[in-house]
Amino acid sequence: MRFVALMPVVTLWTACAGAPEQGPEGSDAAELARVAAEVEVAVWAFHAADTARDAEAVIRLLWPEFTMLADGARVGHAQAVAGSREFMAGLELFHTEWSDLQVTPLGPATAIASFVFRDSIVTRAGGLIRARGPTTLLWQRRGGEWRVLFADADHYPIDPPGGAP
Repeated sequence: MRFVALMPVVTLWTACAGAPEQGPEGSDAAELARVAAEVEVAVWAFHAADTARDAEAVIRLLWPEFTMLADGARVGHAQAVAGSREFMAGLELFHTEWSDLQVTPLGPATAIASFVFRDSIVTRAGGLIRARGPTTLLWQRRGGEWRVLFADADHYPIDPPGGAP
């Protein structure tokens, strides 16, 4: 019943939203395409920092208000900074493949990027960690600079103990 009651509101909102070439916050298609292209460059800069095991480059891509939901646990900026430094220092090799990248501009200064990762990590102690999962990043531009404000990632073992994935 609620769905039926909301249909006129949705129809009215859609009719008033403007011409089809307009997007979120009144942005035009060209502006949204520019946002998507800029955020895609930022996503690949994040990927390069990860694979280079460069914790400081990763940290520079996070706003001070950054928060994350990592495997169901909330992580704040300070935890992310300390965790990145500790994690990267313990790695010998960090290979990650990101596929199915989709960038969705929400306006001239905000976009969501989502992708599926597949990691193969070798620790300095010789351990092998292989995982896969989805990641979503909320990017925000301030003063012409794109950084991540929020992230969500879930890690699923590729080689779970005692069985196939």
